Amino acid sequence: MLSKVRVKVYGKINLSLNITGKRSELHTLDSIVASVDLCDTVTVRDRLDDKINLIFNGQAVKNNTVLKAVNVMRKSFGPFGADIVVEKRLPIGGGMGGSSADAAGTIVALDRLFDFGMRGLNIRKTCVEVGSDVYYMTKGGYARLSGIGDDVAFYDIKKEYGIICIYGGESLTAKVYSTFDKVGGEIPIDNDRLIRSLYSGERPLLGNMLTRAAVSLNDEIKTNMDALSSVGLEPNMTGSGSTVYAFSDDPSGDVARLNEKGIKAFSAQTKAYGIEFE
Repeated sequence: MLSKVRVKVYGKINLSLNITGKRSELHTLDSIVASVDLCDTVTVRDRLDDKINLIFNGQAVKNNTVLKAVNVMRKSFGPFGADIVVEKRLPIGGGMGGSSADAAGTIVALDRLFDFGMRGLNIRKTCVEVGSDVYYMTKGGYARLSGIGDDVAFYDIKKEYGIICIYGGESLTAKVYSTFDKVGGEIPIDNDRLIRSLYSGERPLLGNMLTRAAVSLNDEIKTNMDALSSVGLEPNMTGSGSTVYAFSDDPSGDVARLNEKGIKAFSAQTKAYGIEFE
């Protein structure tokens, strides 16, 4: 029996994010997403008791999506003990799915450690109880999220694109959505056309209906989008912000040009999958 499981969970970018309405108090969406090669790492070790110890970058944590995931699984399988260590690299509140990645990594690591799948674990149902896009993060790659993010269609697309990212500080998702309700958003993207572009290997048309709301709350998002434009790139925002990005044919060169302007940019590339065990 395993005593330790270690898993990398990659972040994501929203290639598009269309708001389609509301379900109760939650917004519904239609979004094309892709994994990127920036990850958090989750390590889970078995314990001889039923205690849960959670460490984030060397600090003990008492309340977050990882513990929510643990509690959801305990409802199904009863008490179990684990030491969980999360090494965070994904920007906090940056729209790249960091908290969902940590929860997803915890769920799949605990499943492998304790073999919950043989005891009837429904990963999708468990993930939906934790957060809207957690199930997507357990597989990653290219996908279309709809509903409140819990309806996921995965695509077998292998194309990898170089991207340049700039992080603009923590963004509060709930506030961005409530501001969207007041100020509205940009024209929605044709997601069917976007998917066809990905399959053909073309560079797709990107967009995010939350950009106007996020920029009204965080001037740095607009500053960073202008910085990407200044080196000839077409910027987009991921999630509810604050990370902005652009596709690039010369990621290292574009990062160097932005760094010369005093902009802290970093490069990445999209991936056809979003999780791997070490």
